Amino acid sequence: MKGNNLKKTLALVILAVLALSSFTVLSLPNVRAQTNQAQVLSYSWYIAPSTTTAAEYIGDLVAVGEVQNTGSTTVGLVWVAGQAYDANGTLLASTEVPAMANSLTPNQKAPFYLDFAPADSFTQDQSWVANATTVAVSVAAINNASDTSTQYTGLTTSNLNGVNEAGTYTVSGAIQNTGDQSVGDVAVTATFYSSNGTVVALSFTDLSSGLAMGQQTSFEVTPWDNTGTLSGEIDSYTILLQSAPVTAVATPEPTAAPTSQPSSSTSSSPNPSQNQGATASILTAIIVVAVLAVIVIIIVALMLIRKRGSSHQNEAPTFPSPPPLHP
Repeated sequence: MKGNNLKKTLALVILAVLALSSFTVLSLPNVRAQTNQAQVLSYSWYIAPSTTTAAEYIGDLVAVGEVQNTGSTTVGLVWVAGQAYDANGTLLASTEVPAMANSLTPNQKAPFYLDFAPADSFTQDQSWVANATTVAVSVAAINNASDTSTQYTGLTTSNLNGVNEAGTYTVSGAIQNTGDQSVGDVAVTATFYSSNGTVVALSFTDLSSGLAMGQQTSFEVTPWDNTGTLSGEIDSYTILLQSAPVTAVATPEPTAAPTSQPSSSTSSSPNPSQNQGATASILTAIIVVAVLAVIVIIIVALMLIRKRGSSHQNEAPTFPSPPPLHP
């Protein structure tokens, strides 16, 4: 009884913190509620098999699909929401994730992976999964791209080959940095389609290495949650490359002598309102960081409690967080 009361208390605290964080985040200039600049192109859903390497638990309901930037400007993260219903239209579970790419340029596409874990359902377990007959997916929100948020276009692929051998569809090839700068932490995202163009699987692989200008490396990816049946449905694929820039360490420069022109000093501004805006942005950022820290602590505590009471469930291996590789 005491454990149930503690869970309820933690749940109420989480809801309060999320409400506060939503108000704070939505007040930032780089977040918007409009969703008409991106759309879901296709998706499918299945039950996470025993071979899953991405779902939180074996037996979770999983939806995979693809979004596209349908606007005329680059966007930041595209958030996708999913809801699962029974035959009577009753909502059973809902969850939300960002698509697996940042700074989508016009017409660019990115896959998403929605895992309806027990915590995302009203029953707080997997008993509802067997009753799910419909899954609806839509764009929930879009982050504006920052002024410095751009994709590095110097990574190219070659010798791509996709083949289904022994029930596992494997894509291999080479990646070369043909651009004008070195990059770090290159990631490969593969989206797999059925013969009618519907997304049926995806994969994300962090190569855990960078590429200097002109350097080349090989890669090999297979679908998450693969089974012989899943690989048998794959007819085509696309590859999305992302990377983090290598930040050069600047050489310290001597401190400049004081200038007799106050207006040229970087510590002053002819417009006091600009300083107030900067201060407000800093304070808002601090609040966001603090709120997110509290959310993480509370969720970890709640998960520990939940796992003690549900040790009978088979937990699948977790997977590294997908891109974005920059905020």
